[in-house]
Amino acid sequence: MFKMTYYRRMQLSFLLFIFLPIIAVSVISFGLIKETMVEKLQLTNDNFLNVMIDEIGKTIDDVSFASHFIVNDTSFRKYLKSFADTGRIRSYDDYTNFTQIKEIFSLITSKPLNNNIRMYLVNRERFIISSSTEELTPVTQNLDMLLSKVDLNRPETLQWLGMATDRTTKKSSYYIARVIRDSSEGKYLSVLLIGISESYFEGLLKPVEFGKVALFDAEGQRIAGNAGLSPHESAAQSPKLRSEVTLDKTNWTLVYEASQEAFTGQISRTFYTGIAGVSLFFIIFSISSMFIARRLHRPIQKLQRVVRQFGTGNLDARLEVKGKDDIAELGQTLNTMLDQLQGLIHDIEQEQEQKRVMELEALFMQIRPHFLINTLNSIKCSLILQQDRLHSGIIDSLMSLLRAYLKVNEPATLQEECKLLGHYVDIMKIRNEIPLELTIDLEPGLEQTVIPKLVLQPLIENAIVHGLVDKPDAGIAVRAASGPHGITIEIEDNGCGMEEELRTELNRRLSSDGAEQYSSYKRVGLINVIQRLRLTFGPSASLTLCQNALGGTSAVLYLPVEDRNVFLSGGTKQ
Repeated sequence: MFKMTYYRRMQLSFLLFIFLPIIAVSVISFGLIKETMVEKLQLTNDNFLNVMIDEIGKTIDDVSFASHFIVNDTSFRKYLKSFADTGRIRSYDDYTNFTQIKEIFSLITSKPLNNNIRMYLVNRERFIISSSTEELTPVTQNLDMLLSKVDLNRPETLQWLGMATDRTTKKSSYYIARVIRDSSEGKYLSVLLIGISESYFEGLLKPVEFGKVALFDAEGQRIAGNAGLSPHESAAQSPKLRSEVTLDKTNWTLVYEASQEAFTGQISRTFYTGIAGVSLFFIIFSISSMFIARRLHRPIQKLQRVVRQFGTGNLDARLEVKGKDDIAELGQTLNTMLDQLQGLIHDIEQEQEQKRVMELEALFMQIRPHFLINTLNSIKCSLILQQDRLHSGIIDSLMSLLRAYLKVNEPATLQEECKLLGHYVDIMKIRNEIPLELTIDLEPGLEQTVIPKLVLQPLIENAIVHGLVDKPDAGIAVRAASGPHGITIEIEDNGCGMEEELRTELNRRLSSDGAEQYSSYKRVGLINVIQRLRLTFGPSASLTLCQNALGGTSAVLYLPVEDRNVFLSGGTKQ
């Protein structure tokens, strides 16, 4: 079977990327090339129009932001309300309101807007306040026409009024309006007129050198650009290249149109020049490709040889690395990987040997606990025959704990764990000669919750040893309750309690995630509990010590409910 090596694939790639394109250029008809280039020009025009539309969109966004700020500024609207019915400045109060409105208006419109945008406030008496120092002639000449197009019942949105021309300077601007309304009285306070100069749009469309471009509003009125373009002409019925892009925010349409014949003539000249140039370069590339491919393939052959030797068992096979190129870096990485594999194989062999030895030792060590359990069982039976039920019960409790220690890596239910706590308390009552009472209170439904075996025993031991030895009415209560996000287990004693400073330090260590905090702590019981909880339920599990109402200490364990569901099957959280 024919094997496609890397060297052969490299030679084939040279043929595909050099020879075949030459054949394709020679076979494909000139008409198809021309059509492709026309499509590319159409795509380029669309991209160019999108750029201009984006720029216009940003300007509209600036206008929207400024108008929104003006409409929703409560202090500014207060001045507008006082100035709403002022036809001319007759008093000092009118002048003060006018000055305040002028200053705030100029400040609001100075930053987000460019120099081609002007804003005007027109109150109910048609008094006009401008955001700049320019004359108000362009607005006053067209004020009646502009206000007639404004819907005073639409204060929430911008209203597109269309083009208006200054009869003196013959300059046009596109006007946008927004109504500022007093919600308490239901009347409009003023109309915000925004004029965008035609020169802004003309400057935006000026970079177009090939073809014609024009901008139309939603009603088909030309805003700027070539006057010979129509907004509704269909590209399918025209022999010219035509692109149209619509600005969604305003429904404005940007139209580009160019002569197809003028463009295809340039394509023809480029086509024949390209054929001649590509033919010349093909001859040069064909000769040099064979030498380049052979030289590039040599390092790959060396890599292939080393990997094959390593795979057949020669673990000392390595590549001789020369240079600093990509192949040299790959060879160095391969050598590092082979060193790691060789070390890993050696480690695995050692681990297998150690595992075999440990399994033999574990089998041997199991003989001793079973011997002790069998001996204790014999003593228990002897005590029962002698009617000594107290000590036989203690022996039974001790046997239960020994069996639990033998299976400490297996999980247990909360109910089983509480039963072991009862056995442990029975032993400690005899050992310390104290009247200790253990109370268990589990919320229904939590009895079968799976937890690590013997995880609560160190907490019971701490409560007895450090707080209940000299207590005549010693008592320990174990409670479990579920919450919206987890399970809380509380172990409460009525002992002598703990100093505030010591309890704070213990809580700080128990809440820490660092191994250094754990290693420096001498009491391993609490550290063992929190480590086992976090290995089982995840890092959000916690153990907190606090003072209870009885004067003793309470240990509160929190088990996350999500992680608990993962552990219900008897596994541990990874």
